[in-house]
Parts: sequence; C-alpha cells; structure tokens
Amino acid sequence: MEGKKTKIAIIGGGNMGGAITMALSKKEEYEVFLYERTMEKAKALLDECPITLLSSISEAVDMDCIIIALKPQNLPSFYHKLQPLAPKLFISICAGVDLETLKNNLGCKDVVRFMPNIGAKVGKSVTAVAADSTLREELLDLSLDIAASFGDAFLLDESLFSAFIGISGSAIAFVFDFMHNLAMAGVREGIPYNKALSIVSGTLESAAMLQKATGKGAIELETMVCSPRGTTIEGIKALTDGGFASIVQDAVDATVRKSEEMTRNTK
Repeated sequence: MEGKKTKIAIIGGGNMGGAITMALSKKEEYEVFLYERTMEKAKALLDECPITLLSSISEAVDMDCIIIALKPQNLPSFYHKLQPLAPKLFISICAGVDLETLKNNLGCKDVVRFMPNIGAKVGKSVTAVAADSTLREELLDLSLDIAASFGDAFLLDESLFSAFIGISGSAIAFVFDFMHNLAMAGVREGIPYNKALSIVSGTLESAAMLQKATGKGAIELETMVCSPRGTTIEGIKALTDGGFASIVQDAVDATVRKSEEMTRNTK
C-alpha cells in the first residue's frame, strides 16, 4: 500500500544499536521500535528520537525487519526469544557470528549481516553488508537502504568481513590514535592540544574529501604534496624509516586474526 512505512525493530540500544536507532528514526519511510533492557538507555533514546519502546522482545511481531544489535557473547541466550518473531528479514550486527550460524539458530533463511563502525553516531558509518545469493532482491535492496541511512554501504562477500573489520570497523580507532599522536606532536611544537586536534581533524577530513572528489590514488595525492627537498618528503622519510607501513599492516593483520578467531568460537 502506498505510503506504508517499513516497520523495523532494533534489539539492543547500546552504542551501535542506539546510533542506528537514531539514524533510522529520522527517515520518514521507517517506523522504528526498540527493545533495550536498560531503562535508562531506552528512555534516553526515546527523549531524542520518535520511536516506540518495546517492553519485551515478544512484542516485536509483524515486523518487516528486526535488527539484532546485541553483544556476540549474549546472542545465544536470545535465540529462543527471536525465533518465534518471524520477520521478513533479520539483520545482525553481531561481530564474528556468520550467516550460517545465524540462519540455523534463528530458524530463518532471510538473514543479512552488517558490519558498521561507530561513525553511525553521526550518520557517517562505513558499513559492510553480506547476504547469501538466495536472498530475494527486494530484501537485499531493503538491507542496503537501511545501511545507507547511517552512512556508506558496501556489499561484500562474507569471507571478506574480517578484512573489512581490519580496514574500517576497527581501523577507525587506529585513525583516532593517529589523530591523537599527531595532535600531541603539535603540542610538542607549541600548539595547545584542543586547537591541534581540531587542525588534525580538519586535515584528515580535507584529505578524505580530496581523494573522493578527484578519484586519485592515495599515493598519487601524497606525491603531489611532496616537493623536492621539501618539508613533507622529510616527514615521509621518517615514517618510512620508522616502519610505518609495516606497523599499519601488522595492526590490520592482528585485527583480522582476532575476528577469525571470534568467528570460529561462535560456531
């Protein structure tokens, strides 16, 4: 029926579940429901966005989509509560829990995995989306529309999820660490920390915007900034001598290995 809203229930209102709740509630095409056991969190979200609170998971019936935003270690104790709900689509953001495990335990073949990052809080998440080839096209489209409601969505094979976590889901924390240390270097040179951090934040934003706008490779843009015998090439040399590339790749590798371990342990 024209004008009918898509009904979405979110199970879990923590950092990520809360961010997704806020983002989806701003979209006119969605009617958003939330189940969150901690009343303080639930009421805080209710104060900020137009949602309906559910007093129990069993109330999440007749939904078009249910988003499972629980901690992976808590998910097994919720399967028996989620099974009877039978929505058109389940979406899970539980790290390390693969599609096969989800489908078997939810008793549902229409399941999609999301891997967002904390940028969802400001509508700027980078989210990986994985689904089986058997998923109906309209449900895949719904999944991608939902993911795009709080940032950029990338459809990936599930086998690449751990790699995605390494370069996005966890890597956003690497970027924050880089920001902090770059700002602290500014402090060392006399710039107050808060001002240095604002400068660094703006610099990273301008770099990302420039790359997107030009479509140029990162190494090409880096080379454009490096003048012969200039200041930038000296800094690049210091990064190279310090093993910067290896450190970054080692951090991603450690994240990927941990993600793969978590996936094995949830089977």
